[in-house]
Amino acid sequence: MNWPQVIYQYTVGGIFFVVTLGLCLGLGAVDLKNRSDKKAVIYLIAGFLGYLTLHVAWIVLASPQR
Repeated sequence: MNWPQVIYQYTVGGIFFVVTLGLCLGLGAVDLKNRSDKKAVIYLIAGFLGYLTLHVAWIVLASPQR
């Protein structure tokens, strides 16, 4: 896998993620004043960024050394 694919995957996925989260917040499905909703949003964002970090690390470690 090369870098343009990773950038594309996480850019498109990130756009869907942000739009969906924005819809949930805008329509009132998530209330950030509610502690459990706030925690869920934090977990979602941390999960997205954590998976991105692990994916990039995996690619870097699997790449042949030049």
